[in-house]
This record gives sequence, C-alpha cells and structure tokens, in this order.
Amino acid sequence: MLKAENLTLGYGGAAVVHGVTLDVTAGGVGLIGESGSGKTTVARALLGLLPPMSGGVTYGGRDVAAMDRIGFRGAVQPVFQDGSEALNPRMRVAASLREALRVHRKPDRIAELLDAVDLDPALAERRPHELSGGQRQRVIIARALAVEPTTLVLDEPTSALDVTVQARVLDLLESLAAERDLRYLLITHNLAVVHRLCRTSHVMFAGRIVESGPTRTLLTRPAHPYTAALRAAVPRLGGSPPAPAAGTGPAAPDGCAFRLRCPLAMDRCAAERPEPREVTGRTVACHRAEEVTP
Repeated sequence: MLKAENLTLGYGGAAVVHGVTLDVTAGGVGLIGESGSGKTTVARALLGLLPPMSGGVTYGGRDVAAMDRIGFRGAVQPVFQDGSEALNPRMRVAASLREALRVHRKPDRIAELLDAVDLDPALAERRPHELSGGQRQRVIIARALAVEPTTLVLDEPTSALDVTVQARVLDLLESLAAERDLRYLLITHNLAVVHRLCRTSHVMFAGRIVESGPTRTLLTRPAHPYTAALRAAVPRLGGSPPAPAAGTGPAAPDGCAFRLRCPLAMDRCAAERPEPREVTGRTVACHRAEEVTP
C-alpha cells in the first residue's frame, strides 16, 4: 500500500501542503480540489519526486526515500495529464514503450501493451503528433503498464480530452483496475470522474485536506462548505446555471483557510483552525460541519 503520513511539502523552504495523510487502497482513492490546492504537489511526493519537509511516504511499510529507485518505480507509475507533453515528440510509440521495458528489464511486448489499451499495434511506428489526444493518453497508460505496477497515480488523466474520448478512457481505466488488480490515486477537479473510479475521496483546499470519506457520501451529502460549493458549481442539464464555487479569492493565512469564502464563517473561524473530526461517517475539518450536512 502506498501511504502518506502527516506529509508537509514545500518549495524553496515555504510549505504549501500541510499534514496530509492518505492511503491508496483498493477501489480507488480520489484527491479533489481546485487548481492550486496542492493536489499535484502531493502526487509528486507520492511518486518520490519531491522530498517531504516533514512526515513521510511509505510503500508496503517501507520508506520510499530508502527504497531502490527501479523497484519502487516498477510498483508505482504516473499517468500524466497531457500526452503531447508526456511523450518525447521525436520518439515513435514503439521506442517510448521499449525504453520503459528496457530500463525495467521486461520482455519486449509492444503489440501486447498496445492491445491492452485498445490501440492498433500498427500505431507503434507513429510519433505523438500523428496520434489523436485519446490515442496519446492510451499510449501513456500502456507505458505505465509496461513495468507491471501495482499502483497508478493519475494526474487529471482526462481533463485534456473531449467528453466522448474521456468516457472511453474512463472505461479503459475501470476495466484495467478489475483485470490487473490496480490501485488508483486519481487527482482531479472533476467530480463525475472521481465518482466513477474512486471508492473513497479526499477534498483539498489551500494545501490541507478538509474532508475525507466514501466518495458517494462526500458528493451527495457534503459536510464541509467547500465540498458543498464544489458540488453546487457542477453544471446540470436542464437546470439553472451553477452557483460559483463560493466566490474566488485567496485563502486566509490564519484560522480556517476557507473562511474568506465561506457563507458560514464566524469569529471562531478566524481565531481557531478547525481540526479534522468524525462527522456522520466521514472526517471533516470544519467548526460548523453539522450545519452543512443535509
């Protein structure tokens, strides 16, 4: 199991993620939040690309920092957002896949990998610019599968695709999880995607997890004002225009970070940062969570 424990992360000595704890368990785990909330920074730490300022990341109970790099990368693989940036534009598909196979000393099985992601093996001789967006994303998934991982860290894997292609990629990820017993950490701002792939989810705001619990519970009965605002901002066919996600603006530097945008903010929110606590089947960092939960 890939696990983050009380993880604090930063750049240039300035912390941007504070005290994050999560387990990438079977059934898929979602990490939800708007741009700048710290989701990708957490992903970088879980992949061993960013050392923690405090706390740690473990895989199978072992500190990732002390593990053999090849062994760890064979177990935990990323799937990035944009295939046009994640693939070398000068390398043909076969060469990109073969490079991963060679580094991890796996047998050459290009056609098998492309078939696993529903691509014609004839595409192996094409370069990235000769593929559609959906095809490039499938190549990235094939490259991740090449080393036979147990866990995929999916960083907005469908956000660069149109809606119909998104659906096909989600179908693929869903079937691969069942066939290969893969665990997913899905980083996204798209609530429909996390509902499809993740059994449990964590909601991040300003570098902190503000709500955690079963995905269905979080999306249907949110207990944090920020989660409720994200849900209210989702467009619905035939409905009224979505509400803005509790306005825009900076996070508060003290007390509750969300208080400057929160319709339930009170004096206590400015004076005291809420600690995570159990509320109706999930963990919430909000002084007034009981008033949010329907």
